[in-house]
Amino acid sequence: MTLVEVVVALAIAGLMVAGIVTGYIYCSTATVKDALYLAANAKAQERLEQTRSAVWDTAQFPVVDQLNPTNFPDETVTLDQSASGPGVTLGTVKTTILQILPSSASPLASPVRLIHVDCIWQFQGGDFITNSIETCRAPDQ
Repeated sequence: MTLVEVVVALAIAGLMVAGIVTGYIYCSTATVKDALYLAANAKAQERLEQTRSAVWDTAQFPVVDQLNPTNFPDETVTLDQSASGPGVTLGTVKTTILQILPSSASPLASPVRLIHVDCIWQFQGGDFITNSIETCRAPDQ
């Protein structure tokens, strides 16, 4: 073997090792990011279930209405306590509740509220990511 052949073989082996290491780093980063997506989605779903369990009964006198935005303030939650890396990843859960029915077009319709929940978090100091869930709810549901 000549020296040129050995150098070319080492260069090819070096490129292969660099590709394998880069692929491993990308896959492990994507796995952590996906785990955080799932955790943020679970926290948003948890808040949505809290709003669904709030009492809103228009048939009672006086009307019981626990489904208002002041009962669901913004909350900072822990999404992940990583064993490696900088530490914990925090997210902020925001809840928006809007009255969508009755409107002026249908004043006799049963009241309906739109519930929108966002979980906002940041991945490794990069862009902010938002997981959103939305549903509608009528009284006594």
